[in-house]
Amino acid sequence: MSKDAAKTIAEEIIERSGNSFHSKVVKKLRECGWNVLVSPHYSDNFTDKPREIDIIAEKKFDVNGFVHGWLGTLNVRLFIECKYINGETVFWFDTKDQDRAIDRIMRDTSMEHPSKNVMIQKHHYYQDVPVAKLFSSDKSRGEDNEIISKAINQNLNATVYYRNRGDLKLVKTPHGYIENILSHVSYPLIVVNTLEKFHSTDMDGSGKISPINEPFQLEVNYAYTDKDRNAHSEYFLIDVTSLDKLPDFLDKTIEKMDVPAISEKLSWDEKVSRRNNRADIQNFYD
Repeated sequence: MSKDAAKTIAEEIIERSGNSFHSKVVKKLRECGWNVLVSPHYSDNFTDKPREIDIIAEKKFDVNGFVHGWLGTLNVRLFIECKYINGETVFWFDTKDQDRAIDRIMRDTSMEHPSKNVMIQKHHYYQDVPVAKLFSSDKSRGEDNEIISKAINQNLNATVYYRNRGDLKLVKTPHGYIENILSHVSYPLIVVNTLEKFHSTDMDGSGKISPINEPFQLEVNYAYTDKDRNAHSEYFLIDVTSLDKLPDFLDKTIEKMDVPAISEKLSWDEKVSRRNNRADIQNFYD
């Protein structure tokens, strides 16, 4: 085989693989300061079959106390599926299940119910915005009819498997520095090449169709079996964004909305813990 023919075959492999888009997402995340693990494989808890998630990204954020300065870090993990969209896809939007969204935030961050502390209202899951609950793609495009379902399943399977694991070590602590991770918070995320192929309609059956121009959320009720063969059903919100809007989403939504709110909660918990410890010591001597 000539060198030109081999090069042509290699170019065709690259074109078919979809890895070019995957690579672009990795590059963009690194540019935004996130540490990236590319295509980790694992065996799921029920079938023991090999699974893969496109990207796990992690970034740490310093948490400072009201008086005592640096307390530790909040480590945010993104579980990302990268999908190149060719065909048109319609999403049916409806009212978010606010009670279950609040419960999701509380489970992920240990923040309190808004009836006890309004701090939780700063988290982007709390926003009262319509969410996508159904979807359908152009069947003439073949795989595109399954691409969103596949993305959801791969995304949430990996999120459930990895979210509480402390051995990923994506963010390295320099030698000689203290490591004190106060919390890991995980987000499932789907990144697509463009939002131009996405359209929205309402669940009211009006038939009105509008273009989707901004990142949005998928609301998913996900049933799975854990490593002990126990059945679970969880409510998830999956953010969907395009590559060009990814930096803005990470900056304005994750880093400037959620991180400060969660960090404030962690800082407050540390303050309460120190106060209780002082009281315990005082009671001991009394």
